[in-house]
Amino acid sequence: MHSARRSPVAAWTLYTAIGAIGTVALVLIACDGARRAGDDSPKPTRDAAALAQATTDATATGGDSGGSDGGPRELRRDVFPDLSTAFAEILRDNPRVVGIGELHLRTDKTGPTMSALARFTAEVMPALGPKVSDLVIETWVVDPTCKTGGAATQRVESAMKRPESTKGEIGGLIGIIRQNGIKAHVMRLTCDDLTAVAPPTGVDAEKLLGIVTRELGRIAKSAVRYREEHAEVRPLIVVYGGALHNDLYPFESTAHWSYAKGVDEATAGRFVEVDLYLPELIEGQPLYESEDWYPLVARTPPGKVLLVERAPHSWIAVLPRS
Repeated sequence: MHSARRSPVAAWTLYTAIGAIGTVALVLIACDGARRAGDDSPKPTRDAAALAQATTDATATGGDSGGSDGGPRELRRDVFPDLSTAFAEILRDNPRVVGIGELHLRTDKTGPTMSALARFTAEVMPALGPKVSDLVIETWVVDPTCKTGGAATQRVESAMKRPESTKGEIGGLIGIIRQNGIKAHVMRLTCDDLTAVAPPTGVDAEKLLGIVTRELGRIAKSAVRYREEHAEVRPLIVVYGGALHNDLYPFESTAHWSYAKGVDEATAGRFVEVDLYLPELIEGQPLYESEDWYPLVARTPPGKVLLVERAPHSWIAVLPRS
């Protein structure tokens, strides 16, 4: 992960692999509590047998979230029966904002039959929905007066090679939003934005990264501010998308493509990063196989979710195979 983020070209390769425009981005913003929960907080019930199998003879140290300069630390990891139970553990940190990222499916690569987005919608949102006031979606609406906006958007979608099924999965999430009275937010790009991102000659990777980061950060911070001013009783606001913009510990060369620092500051240090990984998409990828947590994937029993805290308030959840 580290070496892939040292240049704009490498970052674009990473970005197209982990998801971008058109996928849903959820920033999870909890509006209650004055501090993060301590380690002495009660923990949810865990699958003891699965945990023992996953962690036997596994000593994992030195992880971070893709760029932290901190020294070695023991990785906090557990195995859970499903993603919903894993999120209960994540929320013990009492976050104000949780930036969720994923490795999304692509039409040019063989992948699992069930995406991270579909699993998140099915397993997490039913329980989380009543607690959520806002959902920030990493997709955009085109200014109807922009005559070139539709063509520019099509060029971006073509570059991302998103499966057609993703539209239906976003529709499923929208259904949860409506059922729970959640306020949905999307990015609003100007005609100038779209012209810069996707001119007739192709997609400009760096400008796309920059504009998406700008919009997700702006919307998330605006949602925090609005809910505080109006004393919102629901504890959470949700951003879900590619696993680059939510980096809490990015490398210096890619820090300007992450909204995490700004949102973390806006919430007094209560931002939590969560990346959802499908094992089929990380296997055979040096980018992930070099990570300290990767050996734990093979030890995770079928059907279980491996949850690892790579660094403070930075989590990955390796989902079950489809």
